[in-house]
Amino acid sequence: MTRLTIWTLGAAQCVFWGIGYYAFAVFLVPMRQEFGVTDTFVAGALSAGLAVSALLAAPIGRWLDQGFGIPLLRAGVLLCAALLYAWSLTPGIAGLYLIWCGLGAGMALVLYETVFALVTRHIEDTTARLRALASITVFGGLASTVFVPLAGWGAHWLDWRLTLRVLVVIWLVAAWAMERWALRPLGNLPDTVSDITRSTHPTSAGPAPIFAFAAPFVIGLLAAMAVTTMTIPFLVGKGHRIDQAAIVLAGLGISQLPGRIWFVHGAASVSPVRLLTGALAMQAAGLAILVLAPGLFGAFAGVVCFGVGAGMLTVLRPWLVPLRYGVASAGQVNGRVARWQGAARATGPVAAAGAAAWVAPAPVFLALAVALVVAILIARQAMHPREHR
Repeated sequence: MTRLTIWTLGAAQCVFWGIGYYAFAVFLVPMRQEFGVTDTFVAGALSAGLAVSALLAAPIGRWLDQGFGIPLLRAGVLLCAALLYAWSLTPGIAGLYLIWCGLGAGMALVLYETVFALVTRHIEDTTARLRALASITVFGGLASTVFVPLAGWGAHWLDWRLTLRVLVVIWLVAAWAMERWALRPLGNLPDTVSDITRSTHPTSAGPAPIFAFAAPFVIGLLAAMAVTTMTIPFLVGKGHRIDQAAIVLAGLGISQLPGRIWFVHGAASVSPVRLLTGALAMQAAGLAILVLAPGLFGAFAGVVCFGVGAGMLTVLRPWLVPLRYGVASAGQVNGRVARWQGAARATGPVAAAGAAAWVAPAPVFLALAVALVVAILIARQAMHPREHR
């Protein structure tokens, strides 16, 4: 797999995440005003789509293990393009929910999981695989930075429907580039899943139960949803201005890039278990700093520390799965973990907001920090003993 192929897949992921996931938050307000409903009712369409994605993650993972990654990605790209255009035409909230259920299925095909499977099956060397996964997620991590302001500018100066149609054009351009410089070359490459890989396990002692392996990643994602949802209310409740609180939260997105960039250049010398526990420890420390450090600077430092760990977790899960469970079953295992993470992504904001309304945000953050410490212990047990060095 060439560097151009990897970069093209990463750039396409930036576009797909930016348009298919982050733009919704920008269009929420104009849709609410036009449809005459509440923010919660509009946001429910996104949650419905995420729930569909979570339900489909496991069966899609099985299809990826059967070598259907390229046709699945092509089908998902076309499905999403059609539904994004239909979204720009929908007359009301019922149509929005119907379209987003379909988009949830399409996103399950085009976002990280399918691309991770292609990388896993076409790059045999584990160090090169880590670098490729990290490179793709570096591009993906820029999605909100690029497309939230772009969608906001369009919604303000044009119209949210017209802006969405322009974004569909950008989507199709990215799809064309991905087809030319990534999918066609990949179709000519041999699949690294050999008969030996299919019949043997990657470790002599066998893998950890999938739920134990998944637990740290699910807890990490729940914590990330809580930080995204509750940081601004938490800081406003402490007497800070909302624009200052927004700047603090803005550090979450960009801070996820340094860890991923480090993976590209030098993390392979560190053992997998240390990488995983280190990422979880940074998230736990970030939550503690956010709650306990005085002032906005301390809160910003906590969010950045948390973001570095969260960015590392995104790369580690697809990299560790084939190490633990073998390349031949990586799609299925990743799909099952993605299903649980998808459920956490769909329910996490509501759960965090409800818990914070009951006991206040600070105890919720501290409880999640403790949960992340527990996740470190689970992670050490889930990883093979020979990785403890």
